[in-house]
Amino acid sequence: MSTPPAGFSPFPNQGPFLEHVGPIFVKEDSADAGDDLVLGIQTEERHANHRGTVQGGLLSTFADFALGRAIEADAEDGKDRATVSLTVDFLKPARPGDWIESRTRVDRVGSTLSFADCSLCVDGKEIVRARAVWVVAS
Repeated sequence: MSTPPAGFSPFPNQGPFLEHVGPIFVKEDSADAGDDLVLGIQTEERHANHRGTVQGGLLSTFADFALGRAIEADAEDGKDRATVSLTVDFLKPARPGDWIESRTRVDRVGSTLSFADCSLCVDGKEIVRARAVWVVAS
């Protein structure tokens, strides 16, 4: 695994699945008030599909994780939430060796539903656009 860019460290408590496909990194201080949460993943050959590009399932997983962490940070209520709907548009392929960063925007955190958008970028170019609805788990 390559070293992430300066200013990134492993995201804590990712869970076994993301530790298996990741790890996911977080830009230090990006979760501070007023700053967007920026996450990253270093892709490798093990993330490739038969065409030699990064598997869409990995990109979807990364977008889902980024959306959930952004909603969680925005809500600041400690409630458990789960994905209800995830729409993913694949705009350009990623290749093994690419560093992918997420940029999220939370539209609304309600008492039961939350809505957010996410872009995944390589070298500042958007490769994936995702939108999610999350529900407060009971």
